[in-house]
Amino acid sequence: MAWLLPLLLVAPLGGAACLALGRSRWTPRVLLASCAAALALALALVARTLTGGAFTAAGGWLHVDGLVAMVAIIVTAIALPCAWYGSLYMPFVAERDHTDARWAPGRYEALLLGLLGCMLVATAANNLGLMWIAIEGATLASALLVGYYRRPGAVEAAWKYLVLCSVGISLALLATVLLYYSAGRLFGEEGAALQWTHLRDAAQQLDPRFVKLAFLFALAGYGAKAGLAPMHSWLPDAYSQAPTPVAALMSTALLATSLSALLRFFAITAACTGPAWPCGLFALFGALSMVMAVPFLLVQGEYKRLLAYSSIEHAGLVTLAIGFGTPLAVFGAFLGLFLRSFELNVFGQIGLVMLIGLAAKNAILIVEFAKAEHEKGKPLVEAALEGARLRLRPILMTSFAFILGCVPLAIASGAGAVSRQQMGIAVIMGMLVATLVGIFLVPVLFVVIERLGQRHAGGGQ
Repeated sequence: MAWLLPLLLVAPLGGAACLALGRSRWTPRVLLASCAAALALALALVARTLTGGAFTAAGGWLHVDGLVAMVAIIVTAIALPCAWYGSLYMPFVAERDHTDARWAPGRYEALLLGLLGCMLVATAANNLGLMWIAIEGATLASALLVGYYRRPGAVEAAWKYLVLCSVGISLALLATVLLYYSAGRLFGEEGAALQWTHLRDAAQQLDPRFVKLAFLFALAGYGAKAGLAPMHSWLPDAYSQAPTPVAALMSTALLATSLSALLRFFAITAACTGPAWPCGLFALFGALSMVMAVPFLLVQGEYKRLLAYSSIEHAGLVTLAIGFGTPLAVFGAFLGLFLRSFELNVFGQIGLVMLIGLAAKNAILIVEFAKAEHEKGKPLVEAALEGARLRLRPILMTSFAFILGCVPLAIASGAGAVSRQQMGIAVIMGMLVATLVGIFLVPVLFVVIERLGQRHAGGGQ
């Protein structure tokens, strides 16, 4: 609590100071100081979360867990370099385009800090209504920043962004109302019916019909803010017309904030209806976003529009990984790309799609045999160990044959070497992690899930 409230207040207070200072030489310094303070407080919040675990604050209105800490670090770590670059870039653009009359003193800095503050509140909000209000505030602030140049194309992009995202936010509000209605019989008309922690804990007592409907509206609403297809049409125009620091902040921090809001609804729905239904929708919308974005990535010449379609693709990749991907393979691929300082472009993502099938195949080999042995009468743990032992050799043979076959890609040279190296590193590291860790983890998960299923079936009987 000692770090949370200052983190949420530093950006709005800095924005008010920037408006008061106007054209003073201190205005950019206040912007940089506010973003630096927010990053320092976010780091302190992460340390508090790692040592003390998740906690709620402000009478249940705010909640901090691992997801909140991660998104707070992303938002503040991106905001600081964007603010620094903007303090150099925006005066240059104003002088080049002779648009001094269009630039209200301190307005850019105030809007940027307002956007930062709204994203941080939305990230830490435990009350779904407060989260919705904060994301709506972020929509308004970012819409003004998209149209900041007041050129015809910028104004058109801002209106398009505002209209489409307002429709999406309206659907998200409907999703919040449906969850509140479903929880009303449990919590009454108190604010606890909107608190995410209460809804998550009582998810199995909620009406699945209303929860599923709420998740659909949340997926359409917050998915529009995240840029998931088919609600993505505002991104290319908005990113191409917005000031460069704003486009960078929206494509990273605002995307992460919107996805974290969507994950809150995902957690409630998975606990209420089981993970299969929301995971299937995540996989569907994630795959659709990637399919829609890749062709435009290959033909784009303007780097800002390229950034927009890349953001659509990355949002799709995250939702696809949540809904369908094998976590170990995805983690290994990201680890390899990070160690080689590669960005995740289309070649690395092709490797990820390949890894999903290969890693799932290895798990199927173990689970299929273990389940058959268990159905024949073997104890559960013994069946899992037998399946892992007998399937170990074919898994290692096929996996390492695949890895060795990809070594030429990882060490490629000449024309197009970077793309081949990136694909090779992604699939080699992903397959190594998925194989070496999966052969130990898959039998354990099989035993745990089977026991939970048997316990649930026993309770139902």
